[in-house]
Amino acid sequence: MSRSSFPRPLALLVLMAWTLVGCTTLSGPPEGSPTTSGQVYMLRGLFNVFSLGMDTMGQDLRDHDVFVEVHSGPSWRWVAKNITADREQGAKTGPLVISGHSWGADDAVRLARRLGKNGVPVDGLVLVDPTTPPKIPANVRLCVNFYRSRPSTDWMPWLRGVAVEAESPSTEIINHDLRGSETHPDLAGEINHFTIEANPEVQEMVVAEVLRILEQGNDEAEQVLTSFTGARE
Repeated sequence: MSRSSFPRPLALLVLMAWTLVGCTTLSGPPEGSPTTSGQVYMLRGLFNVFSLGMDTMGQDLRDHDVFVEVHSGPSWRWVAKNITADREQGAKTGPLVISGHSWGADDAVRLARRLGKNGVPVDGLVLVDPTTPPKIPANVRLCVNFYRSRPSTDWMPWLRGVAVEAESPSTEIINHDLRGSETHPDLAGEINHFTIEANPEVQEMVVAEVLRILEQGNDEAEQVLTSFTGARE
């Protein structure tokens, strides 16, 4: 079939399918061995084009010598399979942090839940403006959610960011509503659902939170190792 005879509707469907599930990883681990133990997996939102700020944050984390992969949200099942295999084989160890924007944030919760079913704990979820998030599963130690509430449009899932809830008291939840932020009062007028993850101030907060979770996870692991070594001696 020639290009001129290729049906446009079919071509559009092919393009949309490629956008949803293809071109998943645009930010992988830095060259050489990262000096920061642990891994970060980030998920973009709808159609893989509305959350390119996730790529910017991924690169910022790479600059801190963190292992980072950025994927399309709908690929979360594939990502869960790879994370589980790496953990079972001991190929990757240390703290595990998952982040996402919009529907990618919703998919980040689904990814964490699948990992829980596979026996993989998640040290942190760092979400940006989730739209219809499931409850945070019990295998997640901490969930930090940056969102901007919009009372007039929060009934529309595609234009909102909402707070999240935990299904277990073992999970710590921190919801940051940037609409009423005392530390960043100017953000309320600057960001909307489609620009929040691209805002430099929001990006700085997300990256700082991810790094804090990784550092805390590594400190706790070191304490456990020290206690174990001391007990053996």
